[in-house]
Amino acid sequence: MNKINYHVKYIEYFFRKCRAYLSTDVSFHTSRLNKISGGDADLYNPLTLNEKICHRMVFEHNPFYTMLADKFAVREYVERCTNLVNVIPLIGVYPRVEDINFDKLPAKFVLKCNHDSGSVIICKDKASFDFDRARNRLKLALKKNMYYTTREWQYKNITPVILCERYLDLFTNQDRNVTPEMLRIHCFHGVACFIEADFTDDNGCGFINVYDRSWNLQPFQMEYPNTPIPIKEPPSLNKSVIAAQALANEIEYCRVDLMLKGRDVYFSEITLSPKRGKLKITPAIWDAKLGSLWDLSLANNRLN
Repeated sequence: MNKINYHVKYIEYFFRKCRAYLSTDVSFHTSRLNKISGGDADLYNPLTLNEKICHRMVFEHNPFYTMLADKFAVREYVERCTNLVNVIPLIGVYPRVEDINFDKLPAKFVLKCNHDSGSVIICKDKASFDFDRARNRLKLALKKNMYYTTREWQYKNITPVILCERYLDLFTNQDRNVTPEMLRIHCFHGVACFIEADFTDDNGCGFINVYDRSWNLQPFQMEYPNTPIPIKEPPSLNKSVIAAQALANEIEYCRVDLMLKGRDVYFSEITLSPKRGKLKITPAIWDAKLGSLWDLSLANNRLN
C-alpha cells in the first residue's frame, strides 16, 4: 500500500465516519437488511436471525460484548472458560507499528489488529515479505474505528493494538478438499445448534456445509454452496462442540469459530454479528426458523 493509496483509503474512512453522524444505526441496518431480504426488516420486533443480530447491535450496548470482540482481551476469557481449545501463542503486542522489530520475528508469523476484522497480514516467508506495505496497512487499521464503517457496536470502544501470533499451518499432511479449515459453531443460549464447516479446494473455490451437532447435513445453505462430495465427521467434532458451548455459556447467541489441525482445536474468535446481520441463508425461510432459536425476551428481561 503506497502513501497515495493510504491517504485515499483514510479519506474514504473519514467520509464513512461522518455519515455515521447523519443516520441512525436502526436506519443503517434496516436499509441494508432490506436489500438482501427483499422485504421490510423490523428491528423493533425482530423474528429472523438476521433481524435479531441487528437488533442486538442497535439496542444492547453491553461492555461484555466489547471484551468478546477484542481479539486481545478475549484470550484470557477463552483460557478461563475451557481447556479443550488452544489459544495461538502470542509473539508480541504493539501499541504502534513503530514498536514492531521485524528483524526479531520468526520466519513465519501473523499480524493483526485486535479491534477490527480484515486487518490480518500473513507472512509465510520473510525473504519475500513486503514490510513497507504491512506497516502502512497496520497504521491505517489502527486509525480506524470499525463501528463507523459497519455499525457493529461491540467494536466501538476497543483500544487498538497490534497482535503478532505464531503462524499456524492447518493443512500439513491434510487434504484441504475433505478437511474443514474452520468450524463455525452457532450457539443459542449456550447450546450448539448448527455448525458451518468451511472448505477451500485446490482451485481456491469456497464451500460451506451446514451440519447439526451430530454431523448431519442440514437442508439449508449459508453464503456458499455445499461441497460436491460427502465429508466425514472430523475427529475433533465432539471436543469442538463442548468447547464452543463452554465459551457461549453466558451469551444468548454467538458463533464460535474454531480452527482444526488434526485432533487439535485452536480458538479463532467469538463472532456476535456474523456478516453484520446480513447472512445469505437459502432457502430464505430458514432465516426465521433459525431466529426462533433465540429468545430475545431473556435479554430484554435482564436489561429491564
